[in-house]
Amino acid sequence: MLFLFQSIFVMTLFTSFMTPSIIFLKSRGSLFANPNIYLAALFFISGIYCLTVYSMSLGHSLLFTVLLYGNFSSIYFLIGPLLYFYLRSLKTGSTRLSSIDLLHFIPFTLVFIDTIPYYLSDYSYKVQVVQQVFSNWTSMFSIRLGFVFNAAHLYILRPLLLTFYTIWGIKYLFRNHVYFFKATQLGRWLLLFLFFQWLVFVGMSSVFLGVWLENSYGWSHLNYPSEIKYISLVSYMVMVCTLYFFPQVIYLNAERFKRILNYQEAYWWKMDQAMNTCYIFDKPFLKANLTLDQFGELVQKDTKELRDFFELYLFTNFTDEMNRLRVQFAKNLIKHGCIKKACLKNLHLESGFSTSKDLEAYFLEFEGLTIQGFIQSITT
Repeated sequence: MLFLFQSIFVMTLFTSFMTPSIIFLKSRGSLFANPNIYLAALFFISGIYCLTVYSMSLGHSLLFTVLLYGNFSSIYFLIGPLLYFYLRSLKTGSTRLSSIDLLHFIPFTLVFIDTIPYYLSDYSYKVQVVQQVFSNWTSMFSIRLGFVFNAAHLYILRPLLLTFYTIWGIKYLFRNHVYFFKATQLGRWLLLFLFFQWLVFVGMSSVFLGVWLENSYGWSHLNYPSEIKYISLVSYMVMVCTLYFFPQVIYLNAERFKRILNYQEAYWWKMDQAMNTCYIFDKPFLKANLTLDQFGELVQKDTKELRDFFELYLFTNFTDEMNRLRVQFAKNLIKHGCIKKACLKNLHLESGFSTSKDLEAYFLEFEGLTIQGFIQSITT
């Protein structure tokens, strides 16, 4: 049974390291403009972590464990920020980072700087550390990796940080429910991914909690390191496998990311029909100061849902869409005889614009002609 588990795990591990290459090869568009660049990094770091766990607990490989244990302690603090950037870029279609985003790298930077002494320590010292872990694995919690942090600190801080990002990610998915669950159908996989990613890292870190509770208070109910180890590794295998049940995650077009939506999807089609009915009978765009909240009350739709509709289906925004409709209404008035000076003077009010300058500006923007130029084109 153990051999079977080890074989499946090794195959999964190989697949995990191949996954970034598959994502890059199958994702169309510019590499660094594709949200999947964050996903590939997530799979790579998860593979490093689980290979370390496997080498320490099942493989008992001295060479691999010496190379992996402690030398990658800081990169695990990138998991949370990468989750944040990945989910955000899926929604916005942009992978660009701002100066504020650099704040997410503070935990990684602090741990990296602090653990430099261990990175630069002699190979013989690292062998001693690993042999100590092999003889008594609970000693890893007292091993000092830097000036400030020892392994115990990292085993506490890492799950806390990842839990924060995971909770944020779940809230973000449901806050943008229309996009992730109804428009692209990625929400189900993302929920599974967030959960199993959390379980992989927090699962192993919970071992420290069980040891600490038993040593401090004699409470052994959570001290099951062997079982937790398998739960963590199985979660990792499931996380890797579930990706291939959702191939649309891999086949993303970074350059035209939002156009992966299915235009014939019943949900969007029905909303589009409801919008058109409202435009024809109620003509809400003729109200110059119409807000998205007021429009939502009129069509009985949530403002977030409407914002997604305009951005993801029409590739515009509420303001531009209303101004486009106003220009179309003004065109119809002109075609039906509003070409005299007195009528044109009030044309902006009749079509829903606050000022005549707004009418002129948006007419030129949407039609490529001035109002006078349009009049001449239909009268000559």
